[in-house]
Amino acid sequence: MRFYFRCASLFVMGLALCEFGCAVCPLGVAPSPRNPIAGASSIMRWSKPQRLSAGPSLSWEHTRVAAGPSGSAFAVFAHVTTQNAPHDYTAIYASRYDATSDTWTPEQPLQSQPGNLLRSSLAADEQGNALAVWLQQTPAGNTFFASHFSAATGQWSLALQLTFPVDDTPTMRLAMSPTGDAVFVWTTLCKTLCKPAEHRVMAMRYGVASNRWVQPPVPLNSARDTPSLWPAAALDANANALVQWQQADTRGTQAIHGSTYNADTFQWCGDAILSRTNYGAATTPAIAMDAAGNALAVWPQHFSTLSGELMQGIDARRYDRKSNAWQPAERIDSHISDYGGMFNPSIVVATNTGDALAGWLYIPHPPPLTGAAEGRVYIAANEAWDIRPRFDRSVDPNNPRLGGTVTGGYPVLASDPAGDQVALWAQSDHTAWASYQYAPGNFRPPEPLRSAPGAVVGAITGAMELNGHATAVWIETAADGDNLWVARYQ
Repeated sequence: MRFYFRCASLFVMGLALCEFGCAVCPLGVAPSPRNPIAGASSIMRWSKPQRLSAGPSLSWEHTRVAAGPSGSAFAVFAHVTTQNAPHDYTAIYASRYDATSDTWTPEQPLQSQPGNLLRSSLAADEQGNALAVWLQQTPAGNTFFASHFSAATGQWSLALQLTFPVDDTPTMRLAMSPTGDAVFVWTTLCKTLCKPAEHRVMAMRYGVASNRWVQPPVPLNSARDTPSLWPAAALDANANALVQWQQADTRGTQAIHGSTYNADTFQWCGDAILSRTNYGAATTPAIAMDAAGNALAVWPQHFSTLSGELMQGIDARRYDRKSNAWQPAERIDSHISDYGGMFNPSIVVATNTGDALAGWLYIPHPPPLTGAAEGRVYIAANEAWDIRPRFDRSVDPNNPRLGGTVTGGYPVLASDPAGDQVALWAQSDHTAWASYQYAPGNFRPPEPLRSAPGAVVGAITGAMELNGHATAVWIETAADGDNLWVARYQ
């Protein structure tokens, strides 16, 4: 018998409602205007790095950082534990910044049972609450778990199993609204419960009013015979959500699909293609939303030049809340001169102003030119994309947009509501850097972030509080092994 989740009955506010319905629908009521939240009031500086955690075998790919109000910062990370020796496994831990003592709390394990960590995600709201979701191996198979941090109690909840075991290692994304609602999205190849097998984009919601996850998971994609990957999501203060993902058509060409959640009707809407279908492949979307419910999405888009050269630029599309519709897609950057490619973009939006910063890694063609961490600024007042910041620290004087001997990494971006922004990145010379912008204005000169000269940095991540304080976390390899370091911009 074929297994379906197409119309899951949920008991919400005393009503059994179908969460999967209409083919096309708008978002629900837009958020009410809120009092402005000020950004940084003065020029700040990076604090001396603190060691957050020591090995053995810290795992960079599971390190996540989130921030909320002043003094609120969270980090989750993974390293090998010998809790059940001799069967070592990689487990997830959490630490929280204590503004009173200007220290980080001792690491706390979030897992309730042994099992190797495979994926992780972290998000926080504007009240200082946080959610962590992770995928770990269990005897029954790969399974999603979650834990909630309460600002009122100062405690993480016991690990909660969110799903039955999945058949693969999905890509996933967790997003949280300013008021604490959340949506968790993942892509998976369903084989055990699906006959025949099918590719699914699944979503679950966390309701702050009920302090619980709304189950069961809901499938968002209508076509399920081709792989779906790299979901992205954003929510407004009323829990309306926009979700995107990458999915191949029947010819194998990747496109960006999207779905919406209407918090007024409790409905997920059928997916629609958002990328330009008369171009080439579109991949790895990113999306962010402002306080009024407007959203900006970016993704790499392949296209051909008039001479037939294949390139990959960055396309953007804006969701306008007044019309409750997506505006036409536009190209916001490309390198015609050397037919290079732009990869893995990210985007942040200043929730009060609507100004945004997008960033990506640019790799020129052909070698030996090196890549660059760069981006584009969106000015909401003009409804237009403006300057093109170059982040990394290797500039060819003959072409400032191309690197010299150093390849810039994927930029990690953060913003506060007033438009202060920070970009963090690691480079191929094993250094990590940060560049901070006070709104309005230009980015300050990049500053190095590492504990000591000569330390090897593999990657860096970070987040920004509502008042402009930033947190950066990175892993260094030194003579004493791998260590996790943290610095605060305050």
